[in-house]
Amino acid sequence: MFIGTDAPYHYFMGQIEQESRCRESVTAFDGGMGLGQFMPGTAAWIHEREEALQELSLKPNPYDPRWNIRALVLYDRHLYQTGKCEGWYFAFRSYNGGAGNLNKEIARAGSCNITLIEKQCARKKVRLKCGSVLDFCKVNIEYPYLIFQKGEKYK
Repeated sequence: MFIGTDAPYHYFMGQIEQESRCRESVTAFDGGMGLGQFMPGTAAWIHEREEALQELSLKPNPYDPRWNIRALVLYDRHLYQTGKCEGWYFAFRSYNGGAGNLNKEIARAGSCNITLIEKQCARKKVRLKCGSVLDFCKVNIEYPYLIFQKGEKYK
């Protein structure tokens, strides 16, 4: 798949809104940086891999909106192309929670049926300082649906 003029740009806009509320200088509690909330290791990996990012800067620059948006689209494309199951739902879940975690769930489900895969989610829960519990399955499963919903207004 080639990301060109037919790219689902509205999904990418929805993803940016979901990741950072469109704030280019934000850093998340887990270390995610910029519009697409790139983790340092992922930013370094995608920068090394993609010449289009190297044209913008000598090293990863997640707080530069041009770098971050381009990296987000290129990383989404990579996840779409290399996932065990095809579709933006799977690419976005991989972006949010890791392709390795999603691939384990797909293997346990034995198919690409989204409902079966979601039932196979087995990720940690973390108690936050405020006392509430952060359920990584819930967050990861909701992620693509939130992108699709938020993306509609950018169509």
